[in-house]
Amino acid sequence: MAPKPRAKRMRSGGHAVAFAVERLGDLPDALLHVILSFLPAVQVVRMSVLSRRWRDLWRSTPCINIDDHDFWTFTWLNRHGLAEIWRKLEDFTTNLLLFRINDTSLDKFRISACHWPDDELRRRDIDRWVRRGIRYRPQVLEIIISASPAVPFPRMGASSCRLKRLQIHYMYLDNQFGRLLFSGCPVLEDLDLSMCSNNFREFKSRTLRKLAIDRCVNLTGDPVVIAAPRAAYLRLSIPPDCYSSGVSMRETASLVKASVDVLCRGETFSLIHQRRILGSLCNVKNLELWGFQRRAMLVEESAEFPIFANLQTLLLDRCFLDKCNLSDKLEALGSFVQNAPCLEKLTLKCCMFEAEMETEEEQAARETITLQRQDQNNYRFPKLKFVEVMYEEDHDHQLVELVWGIGRKLPDASIILRKLNVD
Repeated sequence: MAPKPRAKRMRSGGHAVAFAVERLGDLPDALLHVILSFLPAVQVVRMSVLSRRWRDLWRSTPCINIDDHDFWTFTWLNRHGLAEIWRKLEDFTTNLLLFRINDTSLDKFRISACHWPDDELRRRDIDRWVRRGIRYRPQVLEIIISASPAVPFPRMGASSCRLKRLQIHYMYLDNQFGRLLFSGCPVLEDLDLSMCSNNFREFKSRTLRKLAIDRCVNLTGDPVVIAAPRAAYLRLSIPPDCYSSGVSMRETASLVKASVDVLCRGETFSLIHQRRILGSLCNVKNLELWGFQRRAMLVEESAEFPIFANLQTLLLDRCFLDKCNLSDKLEALGSFVQNAPCLEKLTLKCCMFEAEMETEEEQAARETITLQRQDQNNYRFPKLKFVEVMYEEDHDHQLVELVWGIGRKLPDASIILRKLNVD
């Protein structure tokens, strides 16, 4: 007698699914397109089997999201290997783009194909897919690939007229790309470049509101120029040996938030270049700095050190790691903060001390530390409410000495300690 209720439930469940599909099928195409735009391309195509009316709906969906992770399964990997996985990806992507209805523009085209062995045939496949996606004049274009040598970014022509967001990962960008930014993208607002090889030196745009240049290589050897007068957000990550001629930022009055990472810790990005960047960011409200040296932030080192009149939050990540006394580093920090009269929160993340253990001689010298009772210069900041200290480990009383020094230098702020989880 037990199987009957189960069979009933199975039949009723099947009817429920069929009813749900039928109800979805009653929706207008425009609304169905909105629903399908949230799904990966593989699932969009699979949905076509649920209803006869949906059979060709994938050919006109406004968003295409192709991700090679959708083809990675342990079964395929063990049974067929990488070549078979790529064959399935290539077959699916080529047919998806080939049989799409050509008279409809895309809201979004995204393709992600990373972590594949370098192969000329795969590079040709990726180049062909990118070119085909660009033909559909997308408003959002995201290309996340990994190939060596880097695949050149193709000419966009008239297809760039609708482009509002552009994200590119690991491609070669030539002089044409610089001209595209300046005059070929009339409505572009968001540009995100990561690990690209840039053979142009000027990022000029009158429409950009967000600009991210993350670990890109500067092939020109010349100073990089950034001029985006309407940009409210800037993220810049400077890799070693790529920007030795510096970065020039112009027309930065609209910037609200900026993040600058000096990944080389000043080794190939000099103190002068670091100070020039700071001088260009004097209007921001939120500032994040990574890898800046003590002397770059010491007001006395520069006769024209800027006043950060609008700065409210400041995050320093792995700054002040150059070799000198802690008191000198705190003096530089205090002088910098003194030029930010509206600062409300200061965060120090892994600053002042290296995370690695010291040598045996240095450890022996720090078995006993002396906490100075008074400082020569105490800075008063009535608006500074919090100083957050984020640390990984406390070696030889370093944290105690740092907190004591901050309390003496910045007596108006509460100090928050937060230990970071190190995996």
